Amino acid sequence: MKNKLKDKEEKFAISSEYRENLKQTIQVLQEQVDITEQFEEDKDIDAMKGKIGDLVAKHEQLDEQSHRLSKLLLDI
Repeated sequence: MKNKLKDKEEKFAISSEYRENLKQTIQVLQEQVDITEQFEEDKDIDAMKGKIGDLVAKHEQLDEQSHRLSKLLLDI
């Protein structure tokens, strides 16, 4: 019984972290869309490259976390 409760708590913690990771990923993607739309108006490609580069790195990090968390959820 104790193990089942621990498993449920662990699964809940992982799923909560996974959900937060997805929310952050959506925010990063929305920022990328906003920057791209701003670029279309400003035509300042150097500024866009700098902003997008930072967001792409963050997105890759979030993607790795998402993959790890989804694998943990499937393994439980």
